[in-house]
Amino acid sequence: MNTHKLLIIIACFIVAVIVIVNRNEIFRGGAIVVVSTGTFQDFSTLSGMLEEENINLADRNKLINLFNAKELTRSIRSEHSYEIHKSTMGVLIKMLYWTNPVEYYSIIKSTSEKLSFEKLSVESTKEIKVFSGTIKDNLYNAMTGQGLSNDLTMRFTDIFSWQIDFFNDLRQGDAFILMYEQHKYKNGVVKDGKILVAKYLGKQIGEHNAMFFTSTNKKYNDYYAFDGGSLQKLFLRAPLSFRRISSYFTNRRFHPVLRYYRPHHGIDYSAASGTPVSAIGNGTVIFAGWRGGFGKTIIIKHNSTYTTTYGHLRGFAKGIRSGVRVNQGKVIAYVGSTGLSTGPHLDFRITQNGRYVNFLKLKLPPAVSVNKKYMGEFNIYRDNLLKQLADNSASGS
Repeated sequence: MNTHKLLIIIACFIVAVIVIVNRNEIFRGGAIVVVSTGTFQDFSTLSGMLEEENINLADRNKLINLFNAKELTRSIRSEHSYEIHKSTMGVLIKMLYWTNPVEYYSIIKSTSEKLSFEKLSVESTKEIKVFSGTIKDNLYNAMTGQGLSNDLTMRFTDIFSWQIDFFNDLRQGDAFILMYEQHKYKNGVVKDGKILVAKYLGKQIGEHNAMFFTSTNKKYNDYYAFDGGSLQKLFLRAPLSFRRISSYFTNRRFHPVLRYYRPHHGIDYSAASGTPVSAIGNGTVIFAGWRGGFGKTIIIKHNSTYTTTYGHLRGFAKGIRSGVRVNQGKVIAYVGSTGLSTGPHLDFRITQNGRYVNFLKLKLPPAVSVNKKYMGEFNIYRDNLLKQLADNSASGS
């Protein structure tokens, strides 16, 4: 056999081996990997997206079953994105499902045809930031006007929502400061993290402070005052974000519709029609319907002492009906002008032991404070946070 023929035989053998290897790779997922990306904006269902991406029926069903088992199917939103690795024959190799720019689910198919599932985050670094300012007109403008995000501004107000009425208690010249975490991700995304320390120094209401305590007992992982006292109270300071109080609690008010004087045992919060109304505390809805001059009304029984009433509503939130349990802060309805009303507002009332009382003057006990057993740990944690605050304030971070 001459050299030329030998080379031809060897070449044919190599080609045959390559073909066999490639066929094996195609069987396992494909030698040629096709990567496609997109969002769910153009698809009403996961099934529709997978069909459009030409994923074979067997893998399509596996993915749908997995999403259902992990309770992800109903949470798919149009802005969510995906990245699919597949063969040219539509055999699934891997799928990444992004719910936001930094968190995603990784689904990989093994050689045994099983799907692995893992929730992952983009790698990031954490920095500590300090932000401070003074009030000129309102807190929102003071914070966002200097570059603080809407999210941090809202979370700051949430922390003090039991102590401060941010529509009535603020005065020009009041000061605030917060120290928070900021996460910088490798894909360029920057996200604000947890608020670690928050302070508000008011001319009228004095100083209010808060810190997040990360305890060895996770039960106490929450915001507390610097002395370990709870920031939370039985009720929120207000059931909605309102423009102004249009009518206060009084035993003699001239009714704008009926045109005569009578008691007004509630607080009228003026707000745009459709403004969400929240339950001021945990409780059970004992009435949700039409109530004479109050129009559409909800009544919540919080405990054996307190009951709250929300009147002149435009409508109820989904699922709200008599007998339903609600948690503090849950949206229960929307501001309207039903019943005897001259314009959109919330008529809010509270009874204590069956008698109407002035909500704005009601003093409520705080919720759970740090247990004495953990106060030593709390004090050390607080002192470290305050040192961080001082160091970062001095460095101008």
